[in-house]
Formats: sequence, structure tokens, C-alpha cells
Amino acid sequence: MIWLTWRQFRFPAAVVFGAAVLLALVLLMIGAPTAGDQALAVFENELTKVRVFTFATIAMLVLPAIIGMFWGAPLVARELEAGTHRLIWNQSVTRTRWLVTKLLVMGVAVAVITGALALLLSWWADALTAAQLAGQESEGIAGAPRMHPAIFDSRGIVPVGYALFALALGVLAGTIIRRTVPAMAVTAVVFTLVQLAVPSLIRAQLNPVVKTTIVTPENLGGFMMSGPGGPVIELGVQIDAPGAWVISSDTLGPDRSVADRVPTRQEYPDGPDVRIARPHVVSPSRRPQRSQLSSRAARSG
Repeated sequence: MIWLTWRQFRFPAAVVFGAAVLLALVLLMIGAPTAGDQALAVFENELTKVRVFTFATIAMLVLPAIIGMFWGAPLVARELEAGTHRLIWNQSVTRTRWLVTKLLVMGVAVAVITGALALLLSWWADALTAAQLAGQESEGIAGAPRMHPAIFDSRGIVPVGYALFALALGVLAGTIIRRTVPAMAVTAVVFTLVQLAVPSLIRAQLNPVVKTTIVTPENLGGFMMSGPGGPVIELGVQIDAPGAWVISSDTLGPDRSVADRVPTRQEYPDGPDVRIARPHVVSPSRRPQRSQLSSRAARSG
């Protein structure tokens, strides 16, 4: 049974494995970013490394969808569509054993390939992560916090979980639809929707945190007025939390409600608060966090 599974699975497995090896070789050949006090600034000037890092991150985000489409969807749908299931499922091997064996072989291959690539990318970008935690700042992908969806979904064991989910999703779609190409399309669409929805609708709510910061001359990074002499409508506040993922931010008035403008000294002698609502972690230090003053801004409970 394992031999049969390998015979049917060897071509798509060889394609994905070859692409994974090529990506790993590219990362190793160009070398990891240099650590140091100016690691992010140095990395920004190394355009080749920036492009490879961007491509590798995108590849890790797309890889689970490819596995679900080309490994999972055809697994059952191909047999049902071609009618070969009548022969296969009437042999000495039961349907359950047939399906379990195929899923185990594919599942192990998925975990090994995606896990190895994710750990390699995490090791490769370790200097960038350390620089962020040390308070260094950068624009673009190098300065994206670790909890940013594109970064979080491409590091550690997260790609393994996504890939196994995509594989199961593809098998389910193929079993229900019974046609390979439509099952591949449904797998791609559903997985993309899940990948886009999880960060904001689920992950952001798993461990909600509210941080309130008093605005002082030391942490005020700037402000924006609605016009000459008009009220202040936006504040830039520096919050001490390197490598943070800010979900939303509000400015609170003296009554602790969301303010549509910055309270005056007479209204709030101790100064207004700026609340970061429902972040897992708050904004990086020495980076102004823009707080848009709006009565429609989300509040945290």
C-alpha cells in the first residue's frame, strides 16, 4: 500500500521537494543578514537579500495552498472521476486503510518539507528579529513585526499547521465534489479566505491586551491639526514595545471614553491618554504610533 501511494504521489512530491531544495539553497548561498547595532539599516541596502527574503516569505504563504490544491484535492477526486475507485476499493485493502495510508504518507511529507523550510527561514531572519527587539526600525518587510500576518504565517511551526489544514481541506473538497479541477479551485478559494480571516478575526482575539499610555513630552512623536489653529486630530506616540503588532489605537478623554479631539490642559490637567486597543503586543519603541481620533474607533472592553 505504501509502495502504491508512492507510485501515484512521486511526481507532485518531486516537484514540491525540488522547489523547496532550490529555495533552501538560495537562502544558504546568499547568507543570512548580518547582526549588529545597524542590522536593519544594513539589510535595507542589500537589495538581493531583501528580494530573496520577500520571495521566500511569499513562497511560505503560498506553499500550503499549493499542497492542498495539487496533493489533497486529487487524492480522492481523481479516483472518483476516473472510476478507478470501483477496482481499488474492492481489493483486499479496505477503504479506510487505503485512505489512512495515503494521508499518513502525504502528511509526513507535508510536515517535513514545510517544517524544514519554515525553520530555515526563521534561522535566516533571526538577526532581523533580534534587531527589532533591540528597538531598531525599518520600513518594508524587514521592519514588519513578528506578529504581522505575513511574518507569523511563514515562520516556526505555523506553516506546518496551515499545510496540513490545506491538505485535509483538499481531500474533503475532492471527496464531496468528485471532480479534480473544481475541487482544486474550491480548495484555493476556501484556504485563501481562511488565511486572510484568521489573523484579524481569530488570532487578534486570542489574548487581548489593552495598554494605556500617558502622553508626555518624551514620548510625543508629533501631532496633526485639522487646520491652522484647529483642534489636534492625530497624535504620534512612542510606546516602549519593540517588535509589536498594533491592532488598533484610540485616544481617551478625561471620562475614559474615546475622544474626537485631544482634551485641553484645562479639561485634563494630567494630559490625555492614548490607548492601544486589543493588541497582542503594542507598538515599537521610538516609532510614532499614529492614533486617529474618531468617535467610531473600536473600544476594548
